[in-house]
Amino acid sequence: MARRARSKSVLSLIACALAVAAGFAWLRLRAPEPVPPPVAVAQTPAPRLPLPSFEGPSPTVPGRPLDTPHPVVVGTPLETQTPTPQALARPGSPLDSMRQRVMAQNPDLARFRQLQRKVLRRADETQSLQALYQDRKVIEAAKKDLLSEGQTRFDDDAQFRRLYQVEYLGMSIEWKDNPERPALMKDVEELILAQNIKPDMDLELRRSLAGDKVELFMVMLHNDRPRAEALLAQAQGTRLAPLLENARVRFDALWALANK
Repeated sequence: MARRARSKSVLSLIACALAVAAGFAWLRLRAPEPVPPPVAVAQTPAPRLPLPSFEGPSPTVPGRPLDTPHPVVVGTPLETQTPTPQALARPGSPLDSMRQRVMAQNPDLARFRQLQRKVLRRADETQSLQALYQDRKVIEAAKKDLLSEGQTRFDDDAQFRRLYQVEYLGMSIEWKDNPERPALMKDVEELILAQNIKPDMDLELRRSLAGDKVELFMVMLHNDRPRAEALLAQAQGTRLAPLLENARVRFDALWALANK
């Protein structure tokens, strides 16, 4: 009996030991393994972009234009009677010098150029410009310059003056209500048909006068195409016809390019 009781005690102790070992094993399986510390990764700083550099003054927001009683002028304004201070004077090109010289010698042409280039004209200035467009004295002066009678040598100032005279006649015809418009169209026809290109003129002058006829014919094409075509038909068989035909081709090409 004592031996059997001892065997039961031993078995109980072994069972308890196994139970304790099983409990420890179960607890070990249930406990999470410690997470290894994160590995520190060295971060490379992003490159700094260079700031843009600006040359000259910093941009500013344009403000409202200053109120001024003077009208807006397109192109180089005419010189006034007030001399420009030496500190503000700037050297001009040879073309500027020639323009100043020609305009100083032709006040009517200078007045036309000044008024015609203004974007905003007062009512009295518009009336002054329209008065120039129908001034027969100014028209006759333009015709005289364009005929160039008595000239045999090319002159830069004379060519510059004729350039503005062609513009003056063209703008005078552009004004549809000009009472002189019918007479002006006849004046332009006479200038185109005039036999004013002489053999004793130097080549450069003859080319310049031929260019005047081309520009005047383009004025007619723009303002009265049927009349210009009739003038071309009238010139057939003369040395003038090829010149006018070339002017018509150029005019049509420019007009087509402008309408694209």
